[in-house]
Amino acid sequence: MRPPAPAPVIAEVQLGSFRCFESASLEPGAGFNLIAGGNGSGKTSLLEALYFLGRGASFRAARSETAIRFEADRCTLFARLGVGLTGRVGLEVSRSEGLSIRVDGSPGARADLARALPVQILDPASHELVSGPPAGRRQFLDWGVFHVEHSFLPAWQRYRRALQQRNAALRSRSAAAAWHWDDALVADGEIVDACRRRVLDLLQPDAQRVSERLLGAQVELTYHSGWLEGTSLSEALAGSRDRDVQMATSTVGPHRADFRIAVHARRARDSVSRGQEKLVAATLTLAQIELVARSREQTVVLLLDEPGADLDREHLTRLLDAVTEAPVQSFVTSLDPAGVTLPEGSRAFHVEHAQVRILL
Repeated sequence: MRPPAPAPVIAEVQLGSFRCFESASLEPGAGFNLIAGGNGSGKTSLLEALYFLGRGASFRAARSETAIRFEADRCTLFARLGVGLTGRVGLEVSRSEGLSIRVDGSPGARADLARALPVQILDPASHELVSGPPAGRRQFLDWGVFHVEHSFLPAWQRYRRALQQRNAALRSRSAAAAWHWDDALVADGEIVDACRRRVLDLLQPDAQRVSERLLGAQVELTYHSGWLEGTSLSEALAGSRDRDVQMATSTVGPHRADFRIAVHARRARDSVSRGQEKLVAATLTLAQIELVARSREQTVVLLLDEPGADLDREHLTRLLDAVTEAPVQSFVTSLDPAGVTLPEGSRAFHVEHAQVRILL
């Protein structure tokens, strides 16, 4: 099945006391949306607001409260979604009460935002998907697994709760209490592992196709479960007990999973440049979006913050052409809008002094 043609995922977005914006609104187009402006104008803050609406968290800071405008006690975000989707999503971040979420008028959780508004991002830190620690690759993979494998989230939530109990027992030096949680870890850990493996297998063909276009080379992905290949999770947990007691934490399991990225059969983190790392990250992101769009039969929101950083003109053009043809509603920031060729039907906005105005 072919991915759906771009449709208006976000029809309108409103910001209140968010970062530098006292108040702002945006009515984006269904496809390519360019956001231009100088340094410090608020371009990236607009992308952050969109990311917040789809994830319930920031890609810029660990604490949500940092997004509240100076001297305000809370910030609000609201989006009206396109026809056929959940109608409205919104959230409020309060300095005293934290985060509250509403989806179509009812209280919700981060998972409800993610289902209503699938959002993915490419920003200047995206190269860390290649060169960074395993946690970033797990988070990236799990976003796709969440959207494709419906059994994943409840199993992962149960696994994490059992893992917290096991680790708490290990820290208190109560080994017998820790081993009590092994059966729960195995039952849900095997579900999590199987879901991740299936999605990475599904991702591989799209990743190879996109990488040929962006890099002129094939990207290969190899999954590592978080324990020794050829052994079961039950065997791995039993075999790691002495080390777990010594380290006072659980050292094997899906929470240690990773996937290796290779280009030309060589490990990417050891063999490609910073610009190529960005293209590898873009390859995986676009491939993942294709997979999620097919699975959900829905357009995905893609945020690109200064995509020209670390890329020459040829490779930037390849990337933006691929984005234009992908099943996405895209939001692209740029210091130099003259360097971006706008596809037909695009919209362009200019941000200056925390004010947004439409150009096209």
